[in-house]
Amino acid sequence: MPYRHAAWAMLLLAPVVLLAFWPAYFGVLPSASFAFHAHGMTATIWLALIGFQDWSAHQPDRRLHRAAGLAVFAVVPLFAGAAVLVLHSMATKFALKTDPFYAALGARLGLHDIVSTVALVGFVSVAMARRRNIAVHAACLLSTAILVLPPVIARLPIPRFFHSGELIAIAVALAAAWVEPRGRWPFLIVAAIMVVHILLFETIGASTAWARIVVGFSTLPVAPFALAAMAAALAALVLAWRRVPPRRSPVRPSRATAEPA
Repeated sequence: MPYRHAAWAMLLLAPVVLLAFWPAYFGVLPSASFAFHAHGMTATIWLALIGFQDWSAHQPDRRLHRAAGLAVFAVVPLFAGAAVLVLHSMATKFALKTDPFYAALGARLGLHDIVSTVALVGFVSVAMARRRNIAVHAACLLSTAILVLPPVIARLPIPRFFHSGELIAIAVALAAAWVEPRGRWPFLIVAAIMVVHILLFETIGASTAWARIVVGFSTLPVAPFALAAMAAALAALVLAWRRVPPRRSPVRPSRATAEPA
């Protein structure tokens, strides 16, 4: 089985995420908005599910792994809907200039989150469609964890420079691709997504036209967009799941053919 120690990596990531998001979310839970609660909880559950699935895949009895895997049909659509809620919250703070951080970077970060959310749904969908190819299936799911590294690193109280999160994520993705060649291409794609993040952040994300779109989005009701994102994510997962034909039970010979004449 590939990625035998990935569950330990996910376990080590947990306190790093807690430290990074403590000031903005975990440390102010009672006062956090519904959008941040939804996003924080679904993202935390997703990372925990990835770690659990890697651990359960290496157990002798894989029935628990298969059963827990069905949770993606709930967690991923909820994550997609929560991402839209947070995007709308960021857009509102950007438009109204109520928060210095989002007033300066809200539009750029919004574009970053859109790409990451679409990529996550895409990776999980491919993982569902390729679930009988263990290396690719696992690589696609683990790649989604790399997507969270830039926002985590950007919030850590450590010395850093602009886009250091993306550069570290690229290094992690390339290392993962080197470790297991059979599951190489999902990690190479996530490394390419990091490059796209940097380019979009410095070009379209910084443009006046995109700023106008973000401000316009902040004036619209968010519920229809969140529901549409949930429905799209669920549809993508269901279609991917159905691409794999069910396993056929071995044909047992009938009594008439099994007994000698």
